[in-house]
Amino acid sequence: MSFRQFPATDANGDDYVIIEFKDEQADAAAGAGQSARYELADGRRLIRDGREFRTAGGELTLVT
Repeated sequence: MSFRQFPATDANGDDYVIIEFKDEQADAAAGAGQSARYELADGRRLIRDGREFRTAGGELTLVT
């Protein structure tokens, strides 16, 4: 398991840090690279759509 952090901004210009968790062993087994998960520092999960990330309920949308 590895992780990286990168900055993102919401519609109001507020800054956030997105954490990407990646299971490298699953990537090697699947060969597809679909094992990444994204979260905010407070633990809220994010759904990625290109350069846009949003919470499951849609209350927060971030752009990288």
